[in-house]
Amino acid sequence: MSKHWTEKLFIDEANLFGDTLEERKKTTDIEIEGLLGILNEYRVPNKASILDLACGIGRHSVPLAKKGYRVTGFDISPTYLSRAREYAEENDATGNVNFVEGDMKQVEKTLDQHVGSFDVVLNLFTSMGY
Repeated sequence: MSKHWTEKLFIDEANLFGDTLEERKKTTDIEIEGLLGILNEYRVPNKASILDLACGIGRHSVPLAKKGYRVTGFDISPTYLSRAREYAEENDATGNVNFVEGDMKQVEKTLDQHVGSFDVVLNLFTSMGY
């Protein structure tokens, strides 16, 4: 059986987007500011549990973890998750963030083995379209 195109693209050819994902870190601070505004508006406490669905290299997961949120980053790409773990270590955020590999089409089944429930689920940019 052949692989789904998302597996081919984000697992087999993950490096195609590596530079782009790293470049997008330049806009992360302003995006996090916006997310914090939304979380504040909805009175989400800073110790809340957040699922960052299709987290990529963790560019939102890590800063949210540094702000005190308990973050689970979830992505199909082992390459991106490896970079996300490095990013968390570089930013002293490993205590509040956990990265889990899996396909978002099976997120419930995969996460049942790892964590409980979430207060917030984030899916940023176009990932849901995949």
